[in-house]
Formats: sequence, structure tokens, C-alpha cells
Amino acid sequence: MPLFAYHCKDCDHSFETLSRVDETPACPTCGGAHATRQLARIAKPAAGGETGEACPAMAGEAPCASCPAMAGQF
Repeated sequence: MPLFAYHCKDCDHSFETLSRVDETPACPTCGGAHATRQLARIAKPAAGGETGEACPAMAGEAPCASCPAMAGQF
């Protein structure tokens, strides 16, 4: 099941939960059934990945074993 973000119209609470595409979960705060699915925003990764460090492969050097540039190469 995918993770969706919702906003409860009854108590103005925002929450995330695993749910099916065709179901609307009850609000965990008030139990209300008037939650609306919110548009998910995807964060843009930092230039050097999560750590902010530069990837050796991007500099033309050999990538390390845990480098995302090597994903699926092992």
C-alpha cells in the first residue's frame, strides 16, 4: 500500500498513512471521515546527494561501492 498525505476538514489536522487508492482513512486525531488527500511534494536532492558531499563518479573518478551511480551494477 502506498503512503498518502491527508488533511482532515473536521479538525484541521494533517497526517500521513498507508492506504489503498480507493479508500479514505479516518483522521487519527478526531476520528472524522472528512479527510482529503493532499498533493505530495517531492524534494529535490542536494547536488552531492543526501550528505551534500560530491560524488567521486560525478568528478570522473571511480565511484565507491555504495554510490547511487553504481545502482544495479553489482
